[in-house]
Amino acid sequence: MKSDPAEYKEIIKKLLEKTRQKKVEWEQAFSGSFQCTLVAADTDSEIDSFTFTVSANSETELHSLRMSDQRHNTIFVATSNDLPTSPEEEEVSKMVEEIYDLARRQALKIERKLVAASTLLDRV
Repeated sequence: MKSDPAEYKEIIKKLLEKTRQKKVEWEQAFSGSFQCTLVAADTDSEIDSFTFTVSANSETELHSLRMSDQRHNTIFVATSNDLPTSPEEEEVSKMVEEIYDLARRQALKIERKLVAASTLLDRV
């Protein structure tokens, strides 16, 4: 699925900002993959739910971000690119990579584990 980065760049930018602010809660989906779900009640008594899944391809070392709706339909897939063909593609690529890193650190509680390991090492 090839999408135009301009279509979803603003969504990715907002997701990145909310992730930086720790207003989005990421959890591990499976090895190398993390997800968050956003739910909002619509005025028509309909519930909108969107899931973002960010993952790393261990072979290519590229990252991808998938947005799906409540029925598991893929809205878009954005993939990092080590050879972007446009400034917009490069910007999206960098945002996807940063979201992956932040989501991973949050879901795996990296900071807390580093402090715990350091404390244990101080006791050895």
